[in-house]
This record gives sequence, structure tokens and C-alpha cells, in this order.
Amino acid sequence: MKMRRLLSWTGVALCVVYLLLTAWLVHGAQTDADPKGTYILMALPITLQSAALDAIGAGRLLYGKPWSTAYAVLVPPTLLLLYAAGWLIERSARGR
Repeated sequence: MKMRRLLSWTGVALCVVYLLLTAWLVHGAQTDADPKGTYILMALPITLQSAALDAIGAGRLLYGKPWSTAYAVLVPPTLLLLYAAGWLIERSARGR
């Protein structure tokens, strides 16, 4: 009986790339003196997720909240989706 491989290295790689890019952008925002630049750099990692919330009418949930709250709400589901995408890519590459 074959054991199914539950760990997806592609999913892990996608999550690590997202986290590294997010950390790089947040670090850049912390070192930027320009308020507009800071806003843009902080918003980039969660822009698509925010747009998805707006599309389903839930965008107002994060309105006026600090960046830490937005990241705490939006990053974990993003990591789950990235991991699942990597798992599906591996599964389809194996032909199952």
C-alpha cells in the first residue's frame, strides 16, 4: 500500500516566496520616510486579498484597522491557498 505524500514542497516554496516578498516590502515600508511610499509598500502584499473582500462586500471589515490587523486576517488564508495551489500542481504533475 502506497502512502500518500502530504507535504507539498511546491506549496511550501510558494508560501516561502510570498512571505519573503512580504517581509521585504514591509521592511521597505518601515525604512521609507515618504507616507505615500509607506502606504504603497504596506498595501502591495495584500492588495489582491483586499480586492477579493471588496468584491464579496466584506471590504468594510478592515476599513480603519491597523496594518497588523489586515495582515493577521489576510495572510493566513493566502498561505493556505498558496500551499493548496502547490499541492495541486504537484499532484497534476504526477498524473494523479
